[in-house]
Amino acid sequence: MTAPRGEKATPVVEIAGGLGRTVSLPAARDGAPQPAAPPELDYNGRRHRRAMDDATLMDMARRIPRALAQTARLAWSVDRRMAATIVGCQLLSGVATAVMLGAVARALPRLAASDPRDGLTHAWPALAVAIVAMAGGAAMWIIADWATRRLNPKIASAADLTLVDLHMRADLFAYDTEGFSDRSQAAEIGSLRAVDLADDAKTLTNGLVQLASAATVLTSLHPLLLGVLLLSVIPRGMGGVIAARIDYRVHDRTLSARTVRGMMRWWLTTADLADELRANTMRPYLHFWYRTMCDRVEGRELEGARPYLLVTLLAASLAGVFTLGMWASPAALVLAGAMSAALAGTAVVASRTAGRALNSIVRYGAVMFHHGLYLNDYYTFVDEVRSTVTARGATRVEAPRQIRFEGAGYTYPSKDAPALHPVDLTLDRGEVVALVGENGAGKSTLIRLLTGLTTAGEGAVRWDDTDLATADAESVWRHVGLVPQRTGRWPLAARENITLGQPREDGDDRIWAVANRVGMDDTLHGLPGRLDTLLARSVWGGHELSGGQWQRPACARAMYRGPAVLVLDEPTSEMDARGEHTIFRELREMAPDRITIVVTHRLDDVRMADRVVVLDQGRIREQGRFEDLVAAEGSLLGELHALSKDR
Repeated sequence: MTAPRGEKATPVVEIAGGLGRTVSLPAARDGAPQPAAPPELDYNGRRHRRAMDDATLMDMARRIPRALAQTARLAWSVDRRMAATIVGCQLLSGVATAVMLGAVARALPRLAASDPRDGLTHAWPALAVAIVAMAGGAAMWIIADWATRRLNPKIASAADLTLVDLHMRADLFAYDTEGFSDRSQAAEIGSLRAVDLADDAKTLTNGLVQLASAATVLTSLHPLLLGVLLLSVIPRGMGGVIAARIDYRVHDRTLSARTVRGMMRWWLTTADLADELRANTMRPYLHFWYRTMCDRVEGRELEGARPYLLVTLLAASLAGVFTLGMWASPAALVLAGAMSAALAGTAVVASRTAGRALNSIVRYGAVMFHHGLYLNDYYTFVDEVRSTVTARGATRVEAPRQIRFEGAGYTYPSKDAPALHPVDLTLDRGEVVALVGENGAGKSTLIRLLTGLTTAGEGAVRWDDTDLATADAESVWRHVGLVPQRTGRWPLAARENITLGQPREDGDDRIWAVANRVGMDDTLHGLPGRLDTLLARSVWGGHELSGGQWQRPACARAMYRGPAVLVLDEPTSEMDARGEHTIFRELREMAPDRITIVVTHRLDDVRMADRVVVLDQGRIREQGRFEDLVAAEGSLLGELHALSKDR
């Protein structure tokens, strides 16, 4: 391509891609090195890494019944009627197979009569039974499939809702325990695979029933045939297990690349980073990075194709040899006079039925083994989080007039040093208290304790005379209004972003009143649907607020609740001066009816507080009126205030 006149052409380096493709990347200028390919990623810490490779056939045999039981438990909990329908249809399908094979066994000797018409006359009742049984078995499979399709959405919703609900109700200390995020992710995978397990369980149990029916018929024809059947299906079964392991190994080796590629894809296509990506000319390298990841996944999947083919061919060849033996066995029994030719034909039909059933058992058994590991993670995680939900007391509390810290401290589970050393502190209704301190001083932990989000590891936090460790958490939070540092930008209508589940007692009048108090009414009036406008730019018809504008509905949410304990953690960090002034003016006006705690790094805003509590390395270093502390010699607040003036 020719560069426009007056511009210097940019050389391009072609980098080989998969399937003969190339990636165009601008050549480095002034001898700068070319971008390095992204490093190989391999998350060795994954809990079930190499689970399929390391498992023996006995391990798989033990795990599969457990996975079946857990799947049945989940299905039974969401829709007993559909679960019972599936089980009943599976059993009836097996009965139909046995009846069909038995009818064929009765019909074939009659068809072998010297007079075909006479043979057909005597055989048609058995043939009719066989046809009806086949149709009945097919109908049972269709009904079971219908029931599964009705059951699957309910399983998906139930598993997902359970996890979401438990995450919202879990005690916050659970999030701080080591490995919580990993266990949560594994449980989420388990909930996603629960639907696959329902389908796999249906097919696997159908295979087991069909195999049992066919084996019963073969044994009734001649006991030798059962042993020959096992010999004929073992190579196919072993081949299926090995092929499943090859598939799993490819999946495992590409999991990290696929996961990171999926994460990067969102970043490359979201509007949130579109400005940065273009203005900083990041597109060529990021496209090269993404293409490299695609090629790695593609290459490893292609590497697995050859061994998969070889294993499948070898298994099929051995199975073919043994299948010939299966067919030769009835012939030998016929020649030896131990079986009639008609019964030998029945044996061949039964062996083919058993072979198809075993293929389903091997294939879906391997899948259930792997999926079952994650379903077990789901149940383990659910039990773990439920135990944290029920750990609190049952005492119901009312709006406090006073909050007291009595030697209250807290150490996070994964840390050695306390985040908050034992402190004594009293907060009274009508008082505005400012918490000040450098990063890591313990401000967030103190807020968690006073709002009952976390119970004290030592000492006690009391609302009036009630220890929050013995209180019902929901009754505590009913009196709390919290504006955290990171507020939710909920993809809901503007109205719900303010009320967020609280009752609308006065229609929209109270909403507009609160919006006015936080200086947001003009913004809401400017939206196309006003309070009905969806605040989510990524959704059709939605609109977005700026960072400072988003802090206003967060403050409005807390004020709309009319809480007895109002906590604001850096509530105006992204607001302009006018918005900041409006918020703090409203805090002062609301103060007489509640306990108000404000965390801020803007020390000029601290002047509006009745009392300032300064935290330093998890301890209360000083507290008092702003003017007194700033003027005191050696005051940390004075030092921080002086530094803020020098900036």
